[in-house]
Amino acid sequence: MKTVFCIDDNPRYMLLLKVAVRSLRALHGAGVPCLCVYAGDKTEVLEGLARENVPLARYRPRLSRELLPPETYASIGCFLKLELALVPELAGDEAVLYCDSDVLFYRPLDELFSGPLPPYMGMAREHTAPFYHDHETLSYTFRERRYTVPMPFPIWTFSSGVVLFNLARLRRRGLIDHFLAFSLQNVGSIGNLDQSLLNYFFGRRITRLEGRWNRPPYQADCLDTAHIVHFHGPKPWDVKSAWARELRINHFEALRRVWLDYLEPDERALAESWG
Repeated sequence: MKTVFCIDDNPRYMLLLKVAVRSLRALHGAGVPCLCVYAGDKTEVLEGLARENVPLARYRPRLSRELLPPETYASIGCFLKLELALVPELAGDEAVLYCDSDVLFYRPLDELFSGPLPPYMGMAREHTAPFYHDHETLSYTFRERRYTVPMPFPIWTFSSGVVLFNLARLRRRGLIDHFLAFSLQNVGSIGNLDQSLLNYFFGRRITRLEGRWNRPPYQADCLDTAHIVHFHGPKPWDVKSAWARELRINHFEALRRVWLDYLEPDERALAESWG
């Protein structure tokens, strides 16, 4: 099974991606299948992926920057995950493991790769309080028909930082087309961007993955249980910001050092300069 990443033009995400790929290869060998989906044309990104020997899919998304609201621009690369079922380079893949670039592969993924596929997608629960939203339903129009999606209330969010996508199922009967129509017409009515779109549209069709497949360093059991460490919140170079003080706890510092050890000296100096 391929592990898929998505990236935009932000140079910090390129550095995150390098560590993600290096840590994946450290566990599963240089030949482990992976792919990076990119919608831009920036030379620095293309050359960086080539130097890292990361296979590239250049894709023009339906949910393009021209159609999405400005509040999505800072995380525009994350929206590419919503369209993986349409990426030509993945047309022959029944399923893929999508990961945000801010992950560190810490233990092998064999159990996840060899386990049963979720009917639609699998995600781990995000360890935050449930949140409430302003809508009982959200509607969208597709091929001149109106559809209504009931909203869970309250919602316990699944984290889209790691998603086991059943691409074959999403391609059936235009399901991905329905989802993208819903997304485009409702992205301005939701709070957590790409993650909320997945949670709201698929709802109870999401299969819950065990927490070990997506564990933030601030969780007390992360060091002992995590297979995929997700630097949700403060990134590994963020050692000073006031807003993240409460999240730089438990194993953040230890796993930050593991992350830094995957960098070359010049890359490490760059990362530390961001702190």
